[in-house]
Amino acid sequence: MKAAIKCGKLFSARDGNAEKNKVVRVEGSKITEVISAEDYKPLPGEELIDLSDKFVMPGLIDGHVHIAFGGGLSISEVNEPEALVCVKAVRNVQDDLMGGFTTVRDLGFTSVRGSQCIRDAVNKGITWGPRIFTSGMYITQTGGHMSTSYPQDSFGQQNFKPVNSADGPYEVRTACRTMLKFGVDFLKIMVTGGVYSNSGDIGGQNMDYDEIKAAVDVAKMHNVVISCHAHGTSGIKDAARAGISSIEHCTLADDECIDYMLENNVCAVPTLLTFRGVMTHGKERGVGDATVAKAAFLSPQHAKNIKKIYERGVRCLFGTDTGTPLMVHGKQHGEFKCMTEAGISPEDTLLGATRYCAEFMKWDDRLGTIEPGKLADITAINGDPLKDMGDLSTENISFVMKDGEIYKQNGIPCRG
Repeated sequence: MKAAIKCGKLFSARDGNAEKNKVVRVEGSKITEVISAEDYKPLPGEELIDLSDKFVMPGLIDGHVHIAFGGGLSISEVNEPEALVCVKAVRNVQDDLMGGFTTVRDLGFTSVRGSQCIRDAVNKGITWGPRIFTSGMYITQTGGHMSTSYPQDSFGQQNFKPVNSADGPYEVRTACRTMLKFGVDFLKIMVTGGVYSNSGDIGGQNMDYDEIKAAVDVAKMHNVVISCHAHGTSGIKDAARAGISSIEHCTLADDECIDYMLENNVCAVPTLLTFRGVMTHGKERGVGDATVAKAAFLSPQHAKNIKKIYERGVRCLFGTDTGTPLMVHGKQHGEFKCMTEAGISPEDTLLGATRYCAEFMKWDDRLGTIEPGKLADITAINGDPLKDMGDLSTENISFVMKDGEIYKQNGIPCRG
């Protein structure tokens, strides 16, 4: 495809500014040129795409989703066969792409290889969807957050315990190496309890410092990033002290936690919307009382602590925890408003869903900004989120391009 995209406002994500009257040229899968509309002259065979009344920006990156889960009242997929979960996951990621998310990070599938297979099927053109980076199956402890038995356990796919459980530094190293063997892009460990499991106190630490450090050491040896689920203060502190790459949720971080995060260049992925949604709508929608109570307890503290984290200089990435209860794929845009309401600037909120995520994933040479040579991942929005972050909503996603191919135009899906 050869196209020229005329932009009303262009947020290239090179910095926090939006420029008026720009034209982005695309040829094949890449951006070739960004010029002023005044200098634009049509090239032979070039299609003009008029987005002159839209806010144009790089394809959105959701830095924390669960493609195996569908956002129902419970995470029922843990009891379903792997093949069925994979089929449902394909539709989930397609919904994400229609929501403007051209790239997603999957932080925990229900099987060892499922998400890697979906990633590879998209990359090979067998099916369509966003670009997927995946941790495969998360690594937890016996009785820890999301420690459970899956149907596929009986098929002998694991060579130690249930495949997602590891206790002690040696087992943690083995689990990390096993996931790398099965082709994951990064690693994910569970450090504390969680809202959606019966693992005890939500803030209680499950994985100790030596176990966390073992996982971090394996990640560094293989030059991959490693993320951890952590709500409680002691778990956040030990993860940051061990040099984890990102802390997901980062709910009850105190000043000492933040000190370690700054010292070791640890990013935060707040996922504010998931607590707020369950707290606000969980009871009426049928979410369990214990889960609603946990979310209501944590949500105000979470926002307060994320504000402190951001103001002290920790980089905050955009991530939503989509797939967990009430978090429906393709409809996770409320996180943008949650981030700005917590005190993160509109500019950094948008950068957190574009350049910052690309840099974190070590793909900033290909993704995250609208510049010549980058992949042509482009999203256009009705309104101006820099003025009102509420404009960045599911209904206002007007145009979606990934790798130079249009998937939504004038708000109408071109695939599916």
